[in-house]
This record gives sequence, C-alpha cells and structure tokens, in this order.
Amino acid sequence: MEFLKRHQIEDEKWNQCILQSPNGLIYGLTWFLDELTSNWCAFVIEKEDVYEAVFPVPYKRKFGVKYVCPPFFIQQLGLFSLDYSIANENKVMSLLKQKFKFIELNLNYKAERGEIRKNLVLRLNMAYTDIKNLFSTNHIRNLKKSEKSGLKIIKNSSPENIISLFRSDRGSNIKTYSNLDYQNLLNLCAIASSKNTLISLGVEQDSVLICGGVFMKFKNRIIFLFSGNSNVGKDKGALFFLLNTVIKMYANSGYILDFEGSQNEGLSRFYKGFGAYEENYRFLKINNLPKVLKRIKK
Repeated sequence: MEFLKRHQIEDEKWNQCILQSPNGLIYGLTWFLDELTSNWCAFVIEKEDVYEAVFPVPYKRKFGVKYVCPPFFIQQLGLFSLDYSIANENKVMSLLKQKFKFIELNLNYKAERGEIRKNLVLRLNMAYTDIKNLFSTNHIRNLKKSEKSGLKIIKNSSPENIISLFRSDRGSNIKTYSNLDYQNLLNLCAIASSKNTLISLGVEQDSVLICGGVFMKFKNRIIFLFSGNSNVGKDKGALFFLLNTVIKMYANSGYILDFEGSQNEGLSRFYKGFGAYEENYRFLKINNLPKVLKRIKK
C-alpha cells in the first residue's frame, strides 16, 4: 500500500477503481474531491498498473498540524476496493494513524470501524404503484395536498437558484457553511452537469421557484445531495412532491435513491415515510494530538 499526494495520483486509474468497486460512490471520484476539498492525499494499492484499492484522505492545516476532516457535501469516503477486505481496512487505518494525529472522517457503508451514522436509502426496483404502497399515511396525505396545489416540476432547474433558496430559508440560520462552500457546491454542479451525473429539479407554483433538489447519479445510485425549500414550499408539501417525482421517474430502474441521512430524527422519519430503510455508514474519530493541542481540538 502506497501513500500518494494528490499530484501523484493517476486520475483515470483512480476513477476506474471507484467505478468498478462494489461499494464505489461518486464522492470518491477525483473531480468530486477536487471541487469540495482544499487538500487531499490517499493510500493506494496498485498491482499490474491497476489501482485495486483507494482510500482518499481530505485534510487541512491548523497551528502547523495537518489533520483529517470530512468535507461539506461529502457524506462517505473510506476504502473503495475491487475486492473489499477487512485486512486492507485494518492496514490503511494503521497507516492513517501514523500519518495524522487528529482524524475525523466519514467512512462508507462497508466499513466496520467507527461510530454508526444513520443513512436511509430506497431501492427503486419495483413499479411505482408498489413503491407507493410503502409510503406512510402521512406522506400519502401530503402528496394529495401537493397535487392539488398546482405545483409544477422544472427539469434542469438552476442549481444556483436552489442554493439561493436554501440560503434565504434554512441556510440563514446555519453558520457552518461559508460563501466558499456554496461556491464549491455550485462549481461541483457545473462539472457534474458536463459529465451527465447531475439531476437538478425545481418545484414551481405560479412560475415561482418554491423548492428544489440537487441529485447526483453514479453507477446504480441517485444521491439526494442538496435541497432548498421556502415557507410556501413547506406549506404546499413541495418536498414531498419533488421526491415523489424522482421516485416515479426512476421506479423499476434498479437504482437506489440515497437520501443522505439523517441523524436528525425528524428528517429520518420523513425519509422513512417513503419506505426507505437504513444503510448506515461510520464516523471515525481519533485524537492523538499532544496534550497542549488536544484541548484546542476536541
């Protein structure tokens, strides 16, 4: 297993490994990481000119110390491998602890180390009517309400407008995202669109955007990456309408709709109301900093 800096990584080999890995996720692709992380390096197993396993490591610097931290809008990283093995996971964890004294990292659903974090997914391997039978009574009621409100789905809705909708509503109380984080997300959407992996849907009422969602499609998975909703959208059940539309569009396709969470019980209930089930991932935290720094970075 080699440790490689970003400039040493061969993108084509890396992305082929992610593509061919049974647990490969779009978060692990080089262009996805490049847009959302300031720095990243990796552990790589290469045999016969093929990357057989990769483990991306996003990191930052503080007080002259490099530390690992999960980037915004990237839910799961960890080990992606053509043949996942616990032995390789153990090996990379040992090397990771040697390289970095402070580690906070989300690992993917194959990982066996770390604290369990809730994620909810829905298999779209049935006809829409069969999937709809899994919906909760509350969701059916809200869907009927939304369908009577004259809502309209807009395909290829502007990600910038969806981000603005979020920032003017829920995002106004969230101080963790900086202007740069939003710009990184917008840049990511532009690149994803050029690679035909972006699904960007808006919900309008009377030609006014009241809700919208950004989804990423890769392999057999559609990830609900980001959304914006207005007070009008909440009142009209626009998010129910939006997600039901995606389910209807991809029913019987074999795709997995990945809701990306959530630890929040209210959101968890909301996603479960569509018939989603848990496919959890792991959160790894290791603090081996010197005592003087350990108190600063808890």
